[in-house]
Amino acid sequence: MDALLQQFIRYNDQHKLISAKKRILVAVSGGIDSMVLCRLLELCNFRYAIAHCNFSLRGDASDEDAQFVKQYAHSKFLEYYEKKFDTLEYATSNKLSIQEAARMLRYEWFNALCDEKKFDFVATAHHLSDNIETILFNLSRGTGIKGLRGMLPKNERIIRPLLFARRCDIEEFAKAHNIQWREDASNASDHYARNFIRIHIIPLFKQINSAFEENFAHNIQIFAELENIFEAHIRKISKTLVFERHGDKYISIQKLKKLPEKKSILFSILRPYGFNHEQTDDILEHIDYPPGAVYCTDSARIIRDRRFLVLTKGKATSSSLHYIFEDTQYLTVESFTLHFKKLNELPTQLKTPPHKILVNGEKLRYPLILRRWKEGDYFYPFGMGGKKKKLKKFFTDIKLPLHEKEKVWVLESDKRIVWVVGYRADERFKLNKNANHILEISISTNENIPD
Repeated sequence: MDALLQQFIRYNDQHKLISAKKRILVAVSGGIDSMVLCRLLELCNFRYAIAHCNFSLRGDASDEDAQFVKQYAHSKFLEYYEKKFDTLEYATSNKLSIQEAARMLRYEWFNALCDEKKFDFVATAHHLSDNIETILFNLSRGTGIKGLRGMLPKNERIIRPLLFARRCDIEEFAKAHNIQWREDASNASDHYARNFIRIHIIPLFKQINSAFEENFAHNIQIFAELENIFEAHIRKISKTLVFERHGDKYISIQKLKKLPEKKSILFSILRPYGFNHEQTDDILEHIDYPPGAVYCTDSARIIRDRRFLVLTKGKATSSSLHYIFEDTQYLTVESFTLHFKKLNELPTQLKTPPHKILVNGEKLRYPLILRRWKEGDYFYPFGMGGKKKKLKKFFTDIKLPLHEKEKVWVLESDKRIVWVVGYRADERFKLNKNANHILEISISTNENIPD
C-alpha cells in the first residue's frame, strides 16, 4: 500500500473525518491536490460528490478547468455541482481582495449546497504545505495563538483530510498513479502573498533545515494544544472579568489591570470583533484616562467607561418614529414593549419605579410619538421643581455610558417629551388630585434594565 494512502487512512481514523454513513461533498478545482484527494477517497471506497467553482478569473482556462472536472465526475458516475462566479465584480463591490472574495463566494455556496442536498461535510484538499504557508502569512500580518495553529482537520462543516501531507508527497503519488490534473498558471506568480511565501520564503527555511516541513508539522500540533490550554484559561478568567448586559460585554477595568497577562487576554476577547494589536495596546496605555474614548472596527466598538470597557456590537442605530393613538394598548419596538393602561382612580402610591410612569392623560395630545432621542432634546425632569434640562446634561448627571445613550428612546406629545423611557418622567404631565384621565405607561423587556 502507498505510504500516502496509509497516512490518509490513519489521519482520517485519528480525526474521525469521513465514514460510509456521511455524505461528503468534495471541493475539486481540477488541480493536483483535489484530484489526488479524489483518488484516495476512491481507493478507500468512500462515496462522495464533487463541487467545482468557476471564478471566471482566467478566461478560457477557467472554463476548461470546469469542463475537465465535469468530465471526471461523469466518468466516475459521481454527483456533480458547478457554479460560475463574477469574482472580480464581487471583490470590487465589496472592497475585498480577489482571494478573499473567492473564499467567501465558495464557502457560501458550499454551505448552501450542504443545506439543500443534505451533505454532512465539505472536504477540501488543503495539505501541510498550505498550512505552513497560512501560518507564516498569519505571522506576517500579526496574529494571536489561533493564527499559529493554522487550519484545523475539522472546522464545523469543513474537513481537510490531506492536512498531514506535504506537497512533494502529493506530487509523487499523482505521478505513481498516473493522475491527470489541470495546472493553474497563477500558482507560478508571486503576486499573491501566499504564493510569495511558497516560492521565496519556504525554500529559504529548507536551506537552513531540510526537515523544515516535518518539524513544522510537529510544532503545529503543539500550537493547537497550546491554543486549547489558553482558550480554557481565557474562559475561566472571563467568568470573573466579563459580564453581559443588554447584549453588550462589560470588561472590568480594575480586574483587567491586576492580570499579569492582560494584553494577551484582552486581545483574545477583542480579536473576534476585528480589533488588532495596536488598538489593544492603545486601550491599555490609556486605561486610566477619563472615560469616553471609543475604539471602532467594522462590526463593534469599545467604549471606555469609568469602571468598564464596554464592548458593543454594531454602530449607532438610526432614529425612527412610532405613533401611539388614544386606543393603543401596547407597542413593541426592538427589545422592549410599551404598555398603555387607563386607570379609573388615582393610585394610593404615586411613586413609580423607572420602568413605569403615571401621567395626566388630559394633558396629552395624540398621536404620541416614540423616537430615539436626539441632540438638543430637553425636558423638565420630574421632581426637579419645573427646571428645564437638556437630555445630554441629564445623561451626564446620571453617568449613563455612551453606548447606553444611543439606545435611549423618548415618548413625546405635541413636541414635548413625556418620558425619557426607562429613566425619568416629565414634570409637565404629572398627576394632580383632580385628574380625571389617568394613564399608566410601562415598559417590559426580556433584558434587565440598567441599574
